[in-house]
Amino acid sequence: MGFMDKLKGAAESVQAQTSKVGVGADRGQMDLANRAKKLMNDGVDTPATIDSMEPTGATDTPGGAENVITVTAQPAGGAAHQITFNQYIYPAAPFVVGDAVTLKIDPSDPSVAMIFDKG
Repeated sequence: MGFMDKLKGAAESVQAQTSKVGVGADRGQMDLANRAKKLMNDGVDTPATIDSMEPTGATDTPGGAENVITVTAQPAGGAAHQITFNQYIYPAAPFVVGDAVTLKIDPSDPSVAMIFDKG
């Protein structure tokens, strides 16, 4: 099972849990889910290295912890550059500083990115 399968499963789990009690994801979680969907469909695969990860203290029902992540992206044919973004990291698919990862970057806004797999 890949990272995106786990992410999808976690999203479905949150939806199932919250639909029973009338409580949904907060605005920030919805924004991250929408960003992930857009990047999954339109994002450009780009190798990167995790430079830092700082927990925000926010968690979700499936056990993910939100982090502010800074990476150095290394686009094909382009200059390496840093990108900082928020993303939930799950115990079943952990990432740590120094990991080589694959990002998906929004082709219309290279500052919008998320980690989609280990590099």
